[in-house]
Amino acid sequence: MKNKITLSGFAGTGKSTVGKFIEDQLNYEFISVGNYSRLFAKENYGMTINQFQKHCNNHPELDNLIDEKFKKECNSKESIVIDYRLGFHFIKNAFNVLLKVSNQKASERISLGNRVDEVTSPEAIKLRNESMKTRFLERYNVDFTSDNNYDLVINTDDLTPKEVSQKIIRHYQECNAVIAIPSINFHLWEPCNMRCKFCFATFKDVKQTILPKGHLPEADALKVVENIAAAGFKKITFAGGEPLLCKWLPNLIKKAKQLGMTTMIVTNGSKLTESFLKENTTYLDWIAVSIDSLEDENNIKIGRAITGKSPLSKAFYYDLVDKIKKHGYGLKINTVVNKVNYKDNLTEFIEYAKPQRWKVLQVLPIVGQNDAKIDEFKITTEEYNYFLKTHIDVKTIVPESNDDIKGSYVMVDPAGRFFDNAQGTHNYSKPILEVGVKEAIKTMDYDLGKFLERGGVYNWENNNQDLRKEDSKL
Repeated sequence: MKNKITLSGFAGTGKSTVGKFIEDQLNYEFISVGNYSRLFAKENYGMTINQFQKHCNNHPELDNLIDEKFKKECNSKESIVIDYRLGFHFIKNAFNVLLKVSNQKASERISLGNRVDEVTSPEAIKLRNESMKTRFLERYNVDFTSDNNYDLVINTDDLTPKEVSQKIIRHYQECNAVIAIPSINFHLWEPCNMRCKFCFATFKDVKQTILPKGHLPEADALKVVENIAAAGFKKITFAGGEPLLCKWLPNLIKKAKQLGMTTMIVTNGSKLTESFLKENTTYLDWIAVSIDSLEDENNIKIGRAITGKSPLSKAFYYDLVDKIKKHGYGLKINTVVNKVNYKDNLTEFIEYAKPQRWKVLQVLPIVGQNDAKIDEFKITTEEYNYFLKTHIDVKTIVPESNDDIKGSYVMVDPAGRFFDNAQGTHNYSKPILEVGVKEAIKTMDYDLGKFLERGGVYNWENNNQDLRKEDSKL
């Protein structure tokens, strides 16, 4: 798998801007040789980038110095996007992209960018580009303008940086046989000990048709995780049903972490024991707890209760977030806003819990999953917004309306198949273990734009390691 992207091209193609878009979209690190060169020229020679490039014509050792630094740094890393004209030549295991632009358009872009240290006329840009081409041909015997050196060539004249970045990601995805969206939810377990009436992932259809037990055997589930990691996904969330009913969940978490993914579980919290919290700190990064209300009566109406009858108490939830934070896990809270709870005020609890993210989802009708009972829980946009306005001062709130949710999650069902909900029902792929990730994902309707707009990429590297170190001493 190619785990780096290099961006090459003449001045004004937007390499840096495109690189930063890709950094945000794929959660990659962006590195720019141009930024390094500008800083190097200013700090060491008091020169602008144009002056420095002319200076390099007579001092080839400066080119070598910069290139050696970048070769070493870039080849030692993974998951990076690199703005570097010679990246295709020096960087190993990379997907190489050449961006083209007319001199006139380049002039317009550089002028708008207020890069005061650069000459911006079309004629000056043409001379600058020809100088670079000649210099690299003489020094390295490579033509960085030749299409033959690249996996992808894009003329950027009539494209925005975002459009260019999405073209690159799509082709990079096809090259590596992975989806551009970097996180995935594995609904590994159909059984659940609660009876949430609006649940949009019951998987009763899966159990009745192809999976009588409602889950794969442990060995097959592990293989699914291995395939997901090999495809390049960066974060995996284990969900259900209730995933903590799965005895081998710790083994799946461990496997995912060992394969380089950030790990998370989504749980109703009822089975989240002290022993589980203590024993999984090495491999589990995040815990997301589903909490719709702190009122027993509301939770019983919703079905957010053991066997639909015994809700978890307000005190239980306060104690639960204390335990999670004590062991240093990243904390998320998920709340489904519906007809029963949209007037609830959870501000005091959320301020106490201080989750890194509080995901507030509008209850979602899904045909074949919750259509038998969903009508009594559906809410209007105005009712959903009422809940959001009630909690307007909560900084970590992440709203997700029905439109935000549909098609913006990469998901795997208990049978090990991709599925999407873009059309208001579950659309299933062929099993991953039968046809592989590349083939299985072809039939899915996943929308990268929606994923990004709902904040799907965030700093999910768990930042509570100090707490974990303290806990390990206890």
